[in-house]
Amino acid sequence: MDSKNANGDVSNQDIRRHIINACIQWARIKGYSDSAGFLRGLAISAKDPLSLDDLVRETGYSKSTVSSNMNLLENLGLVKRIVIPGDKRHLYEAIIDPEVIRTKMLDAIARELQLFCEALNRTESDILAGKDEAKYLLERVASLRQSYELGKKTIDILRKQSLK
Repeated sequence: MDSKNANGDVSNQDIRRHIINACIQWARIKGYSDSAGFLRGLAISAKDPLSLDDLVRETGYSKSTVSSNMNLLENLGLVKRIVIPGDKRHLYEAIIDPEVIRTKMLDAIARELQLFCEALNRTESDILAGKDEAKYLLERVASLRQSYELGKKTIDILRKQSLK
C-alpha cells in the first residue's frame, strides 16, 4: 500500500490500512484466518458495497477463499449480503450500526456463557451422582459458575442500556 500519491498526500489505501490491520488482529485473536480479517477490513473501509469479484481483485485471494470468508463474516453478523434482483452478483457491505454490533457481541458472549454453564451443570451432576471420583472439581465448578453467572448478569445490564 502506497503511503503517498503523486502530490505527496496520504493515499486512501494508507488511511484504510489502520482499519484493515485492526481487523486482521481481531481475526487472529478470534482464531480466524488473516484473510477473514483483511476482508472484514476492506468491507468496513469501502465507500460502497463490494462484489465478490471486487474482493478477489483487491486481495489477490482465490474466489473460493473470498467466498468462504465472506460467508463466515456474514454468519458472524459482521457483513450483510446484498442481492439485487436480476443481478447474479452478490454485493457485501459491512454492518456498522452500533446497536446491531452491540447486540451481536452480547449474543456471542451470552452463548459462550450458556455453553459453559451447561457444561458445569452436567459436570456437577455427574460428580454428585458418583460417576466421577473427582470430587475436587466441585469447588472449581462452583467458582466457575459464580464467574459465569456474574457474566450473565453483566450481559443483562448491558442489554438494557442504550447507546443513545
